Amino acid sequence: MRFVHILSAWGAKAARAPRKQLQSYRLTVVSAHPRLDRLRQHLHAELSARHLRISQMRVASASSHDAVHRMSVTLQCAPHLRGALNAVALGLGRHPDVRRVHYERLQ
Repeated sequence: MRFVHILSAWGAKAARAPRKQLQSYRLTVVSAHPRLDRLRQHLHAELSARHLRISQMRVASASSHDAVHRMSVTLQCAPHLRGALNAVALGLGRHPDVRRVHYERLQ
Protein backbone atom coordinates (compact mmCIF):
# COMPACT_ATOMS: atom_id res chain seq x y z
CA MET A 1 0.00 0.00 0.00
CA ARG A 2 2.83 2.37 0.82
CA PHE A 3 4.35 1.72 -2.58
CA VAL A 4 1.13 2.95 -4.20
CA HIS A 5 1.35 6.18 -2.21
CA ILE A 6 4.92 6.73 -3.37
CA LEU A 7 3.96 6.13 -7.00
CA SER A 8 0.98 8.47 -6.74
CA ALA A 9 3.28 11.18 -5.39
CA TRP A 10 5.32 10.83 -8.59
CA GLY A 11 2.20 11.02 -10.73
CA ALA A 12 2.01 7.32 -11.62
CA LYS A 13 -1.25 5.40 -11.33
CA ALA A 14 -1.47 1.98 -9.77
CA ALA A 15 -2.65 -0.82 -12.04
CA ARG A 16 -6.11 -2.06 -11.20
CA ALA A 17 -7.10 -5.68 -11.27
CA PRO A 18 -9.55 -6.44 -14.10
CA ARG A 19 -13.14 -6.83 -12.92
CA LYS A 20 -14.87 -10.11 -13.44
CA GLN A 21 -17.63 -9.72 -15.96
CA LEU A 22 -20.81 -11.12 -14.45
CA GLN A 23 -23.74 -12.14 -16.60
CA SER A 24 -27.35 -12.28 -15.45
CA TYR A 25 -29.39 -15.46 -15.90
CA ARG A 26 -32.95 -16.42 -15.04
CA LEU A 27 -33.54 -20.00 -13.94
CA THR A 28 -37.19 -21.12 -14.04
CA VAL A 29 -38.39 -24.30 -12.37
CA VAL A 30 -41.88 -25.66 -13.10
CA SER A 31 -43.39 -28.12 -10.64
CA ALA A 32 -46.70 -29.86 -10.07
CA HIS A 33 -46.05 -30.03 -6.33
CA PRO A 34 -47.75 -27.17 -4.46
CA ARG A 35 -45.10 -26.89 -1.74
CA LEU A 36 -41.87 -25.58 -3.21
CA ASP A 37 -40.20 -24.83 0.15
CA ARG A 38 -37.87 -27.82 0.15
CA LEU A 39 -36.99 -27.33 -3.49
CA ARG A 40 -36.34 -23.62 -2.87
CA GLN A 41 -34.05 -24.41 0.07
CA HIS A 42 -32.24 -27.08 -1.94
CA LEU A 43 -31.74 -24.71 -4.86
CA HIS A 44 -30.48 -21.91 -2.61
CA ALA A 45 -27.95 -24.24 -0.95
CA GLU A 46 -26.83 -25.66 -4.30
CA LEU A 47 -26.29 -22.24 -5.89
CA SER A 48 -24.48 -20.90 -2.82
CA ALA A 49 -22.19 -23.93 -2.71
CA ARG A 50 -21.22 -23.31 -6.34
CA HIS A 51 -20.58 -19.58 -5.73
CA LEU A 52 -23.49 -18.45 -7.91
CA ARG A 53 -24.97 -15.26 -6.49
CA ILE A 54 -28.76 -15.02 -6.29
CA SER A 55 -30.20 -11.58 -7.08
CA GLN A 56 -33.88 -12.40 -6.78
CA MET A 57 -36.08 -15.44 -6.11
CA ARG A 58 -39.82 -15.56 -6.81
CA VAL A 59 -42.31 -18.36 -6.21
CA ALA A 60 -45.66 -18.24 -8.00
CA SER A 61 -48.56 -20.40 -6.90
CA ALA A 62 -50.81 -22.10 -9.40
CA SER A 63 -53.99 -20.42 -10.45
CA SER A 64 -57.31 -22.18 -9.95
CA HIS A 65 -57.43 -23.63 -13.46
CA ASP A 66 -53.77 -24.65 -13.65
CA ALA A 67 -51.91 -27.04 -11.35
CA VAL A 68 -48.46 -25.72 -12.26
CA HIS A 69 -46.24 -23.90 -9.77
CA ARG A 70 -43.25 -21.81 -10.83
CA MET A 71 -40.08 -20.69 -9.12
CA SER A 72 -37.98 -18.07 -10.86
CA VAL A 73 -34.42 -17.25 -9.76
CA THR A 74 -32.38 -14.38 -11.16
CA LEU A 75 -28.69 -14.83 -10.55
CA GLN A 76 -25.28 -13.45 -11.40
CA CYS A 77 -22.81 -15.86 -12.99
CA ALA A 78 -19.22 -15.36 -14.09
CA PRO A 79 -18.46 -16.93 -17.49
CA HIS A 80 -16.18 -19.58 -15.97
CA LEU A 81 -19.03 -20.74 -13.66
CA ARG A 82 -21.52 -21.42 -16.44
CA GLY A 83 -20.73 -25.13 -16.24
CA ALA A 84 -21.80 -25.05 -12.60
CA LEU A 85 -25.09 -23.44 -13.64
CA ASN A 86 -25.60 -26.21 -16.21
CA ALA A 87 -24.96 -28.82 -13.53
CA VAL A 88 -27.51 -27.23 -11.19
CA ALA A 89 -30.13 -27.14 -13.97
CA LEU A 90 -29.51 -30.79 -14.88
CA GLY A 91 -29.72 -31.83 -11.22
CA LEU A 92 -33.03 -30.00 -10.80
CA GLY A 93 -34.40 -31.70 -13.91
CA ARG A 94 -33.86 -35.09 -12.24
CA HIS A 95 -35.86 -34.10 -9.15
CA PRO A 96 -39.14 -36.09 -8.99
CA ASP A 97 -41.31 -33.02 -8.28
CA VAL A 98 -39.92 -30.96 -11.16
CA ARG A 99 -41.66 -30.99 -14.55
CA ARG A 100 -39.37 -28.59 -16.39
CA VAL A 101 -36.23 -26.49 -15.88
CA HIS A 102 -35.29 -23.62 -18.15
CA TYR A 103 -32.61 -20.97 -17.90
CA GLU A 104 -31.79 -18.05 -20.11
CA ARG A 105 -29.28 -15.26 -20.25
CA LEU A 106 -30.76 -11.82 -19.59
CA GLN A 107 -29.68 -8.74 -21.49
